[in-house]
Amino acid sequence: MTLVSGWGRYPTVETEIVTPRTLEAARRLTAEGEGVVARGNGRAYGDAAIGVSRTIAMKALNRVCAFDVETGLLTVEAGALLSDVHGKNHHRDGGFGDHVESLILTTAGGEMIRASRSEHSDLFFATIGGLGLTGTIIEATLRLKRVETGWIRQRTIVAPGLAAAMAALDEGDTATYAVAWIDCMAKGRSSAARSSTLGSTYVATNSMQRRLRTCFPPSTTNSWRYRWIFRR
Repeated sequence: MTLVSGWGRYPTVETEIVTPRTLEAARRLTAEGEGVVARGNGRAYGDAAIGVSRTIAMKALNRVCAFDVETGLLTVEAGALLSDVHGKNHHRDGGFGDHVESLILTTAGGEMIRASRSEHSDLFFATIGGLGLTGTIIEATLRLKRVETGWIRQRTIVAPGLAAAMAALDEGDTATYAVAWIDCMAKGRSSAARSSTLGSTYVATNSMQRRLRTCFPPSTTNSWRYRWIFRR
């Protein structure tokens, strides 16, 4: 048994960790007993990715099965890791589940079921927000969005309070990304929100890409000095 927690480090739960190396092994482990939940990278804030009796660690099943460059459809095993999935574009593009085209689920009864919006749709939608309680996802097809660069054009608005921060977010509804930072230590009228940040992805030109490479060579961006500047 192993002590395991989520991203928030609470609660810490004692559970058996098992790591399947094949899809068949994941199916069998899901069907073997009660209190079983699958775990990806362990970034859920609470205990959503911790099984009461057994936790199925899926990171070994991380293969890319297919990718269509034209449509942006990517099929991966459930242990594949995605970067920068943080939800700051919900107001425009919806949640992560809105970009899942289909999935293969293995159930507690030992079945492998392909589900989508048109095939086993009830199971599909229950699984999207089901916290692993409908079974173990072993494969998923995702719809990706083409972007030219990972750089963001950012605008920060200082807000004196929560109402002003919400108003700034409403006014910036056309921005690709939006987030408000909360200051829980402030008191009185200035309590709650301190700033709202709106951002849109750059449309990069060749000259801009050259400037980025020139201004920030790897030897300098990895230094303590530049990390401090960026964090400030």
